Amino acid sequence: MAMGKLSSLGVGSNVLNYDVIEKLRKADEKAMVEPIDKKMKENIEKQAELVSIMSMLEGINGEAKVLSDYSSFIKRKTEVIGEGLRASASPGVPIQDISVEIKQVAKNDINEVGTKFETRESVFTKDDTVLTFTARGHHYKIKIPAGATLQDVAQLVTDKSGGNAIGVVMKTGGANPYQLMINSKETGEENRIYFGSTLISEKIKSGPLTLGEGDLEIILKDSQGLDHSLMISLPTTPELSKASDNAQELKKAIKEAIEQNPDLSTLLGSDINIGVGVGGDSLVINDRRGYQVQVLGSQANAIGFKKTETDLDPLVLGDKPVEGGKLTGKINIGSVPLDLSELTSRGNTGAQNAQAIADAFNNIGGLFIHVDDRGRLVVNANQGDVVIRAEDEAGKKALAQLGLKEGTFAEYSKTQEGIFKLKNIQAGQDAELIYNGVSVVRPKNTIDDVVGGVKLELVSPTPEGKPAVVSITADNENIVENIKTFTEKYNELLPKLAEVTRYDPDTGVAGIFNGVSFIRMIRSSINQIFSSISGTGSELKSLVKYGLSLDDSNKISFDESKLRAALSSDPDGVRDFFVGIDKVTLGKDVRVGGVFRELSERIDSMIEGSNSSLKLYEQSLTRDDKRYKEDRKKTLERLDARYNSMAERFAAYDSQIAKTNGSFNSVQMMIDQARK
Repeated sequence: MAMGKLSSLGVGSNVLNYDVIEKLRKADEKAMVEPIDKKMKENIEKQAELVSIMSMLEGINGEAKVLSDYSSFIKRKTEVIGEGLRASASPGVPIQDISVEIKQVAKNDINEVGTKFETRESVFTKDDTVLTFTARGHHYKIKIPAGATLQDVAQLVTDKSGGNAIGVVMKTGGANPYQLMINSKETGEENRIYFGSTLISEKIKSGPLTLGEGDLEIILKDSQGLDHSLMISLPTTPELSKASDNAQELKKAIKEAIEQNPDLSTLLGSDINIGVGVGGDSLVINDRRGYQVQVLGSQANAIGFKKTETDLDPLVLGDKPVEGGKLTGKINIGSVPLDLSELTSRGNTGAQNAQAIADAFNNIGGLFIHVDDRGRLVVNANQGDVVIRAEDEAGKKALAQLGLKEGTFAEYSKTQEGIFKLKNIQAGQDAELIYNGVSVVRPKNTIDDVVGGVKLELVSPTPEGKPAVVSITADNENIVENIKTFTEKYNELLPKLAEVTRYDPDTGVAGIFNGVSFIRMIRSSINQIFSSISGTGSELKSLVKYGLSLDDSNKISFDESKLRAALSSDPDGVRDFFVGIDKVTLGKDVRVGGVFRELSERIDSMIEGSNSSLKLYEQSLTRDDKRYKEDRKKTLERLDARYNSMAERFAAYDSQIAKTNGSFNSVQMMIDQARK
């Protein structure tokens, strides 16, 4: 109390002092404040215990919801008997055994550049060159400048192809350990990388397809560069053949024709490649060496070959039209020297100058030069390469005026032989398998679109005649484990409820929630599940049938073997009893029964939402706590006011007593003196 100004209280009377006030105040606090403190302490205990009970109920409810969820009863597990395969199944997939014979797994395309290098920074080539390839239906011409490093070329391949081909520098060992690999990013035949010249059809026609004499002719070159004509025949394909089916049949027929030609058969799979394009419904014919591929025949266009030959790239193509006027300087193309001042005149147009140069060189020393429709010079040579150089400073200027530049230029076949030496290490291929007797082809090793919900991961081909068997069965382990957890959580809650609601008439000891009806009713509400029965006679169903029973202390005991036996013999019966059955009532689907569904609904009414019974009780305890704190504060304020007033009155009384005592003392002194 703040009564320092009255610190002399009691001096006058030696009776009305602070000891008296403190004793009086303590008596009042015991009578007025301590009952409130007791209620506040009890309220805090109730809130803590309520939180604990609600948490336990949430745990039980979580298990009840799982056990009342239809999806818990349709989970599946898979077992693979055999080699080369992993498998999984989604919930609800029919229980079954699947035979899978893997003919081949899907692979990505792997190619190596034969030239090896000392370091990643070694110069790839001293001359400008071009790498030509086709990936995922796109043709790429990658210009490799003189002086580019091995690592530069690897990055160019990846960047220029947009990742359809991946350039990788590998360290393979040896004196020159580094080597360029050009690989596909994804697996499957449609991701193969075709180097050199490649002809791709449009979508092959669907439906029945027949090829006879003269319908389809393919012209390929042998190892000497000589043309060979292949006549392709094909028996009639089925009426309902898809474009992809016909593409596969055509690929097979063309391969067979090549294999039957002794001059071409050794080139198949290395220099000559036949495949299917993106989507599997087009045909790809490739010559890795860069030679031209031609497709002829009366049915070529109808089948899907709108383009019937690969383009022939010029050895050298001027980068701009030839300039007009008088050109001077000496140049050398191949082995042919030329003084431009002798061929051009002041009044010549660019086209006239271009044609004069073409006429001067054409068919001399194996050179073939012509002018394209844009006025540019086009240079080819029958030896497959050509050197262009200037003989003087004026010649260097003249080359720029002609749209040409100095350097050595070679056909793709020459660069393939001399620089790239490309070799296919692993051909991109599709996965091929027989799924329950049906042939299946897919570009990837993860297959999930044959039967909905069944996912296969192919690892390796299965041994010949020994298909793997995927056994799909019900996965009941989760139900057994949920029942175990439910039992544990239930048996944790029961002692807690007994403790907080107990009353011992002999000792008078009561639990914190003794007399709180909706806390006492929790146990009986939950225990109603053990009186839930459905069916009749031998079909009678209860929790006891599935291994759950109450003992004398109201704890659950669980016989796991009974539940497992029921899940094995009558899984639908267990599901219907736990989850309930959907019935149509008044035109609406209504869930009927379901012991754990009903339990979950009862617990929800206790703890879910602001209007549930325990939430409302929790709110009332919070309000009570607030009210108790306000009552305690007001009571203390009243006591402060009372005893401050009492101290002031005591001070006034003490002053009067002091004066009275003073007067009495004076009289006493007078009496004492008179006696003397």
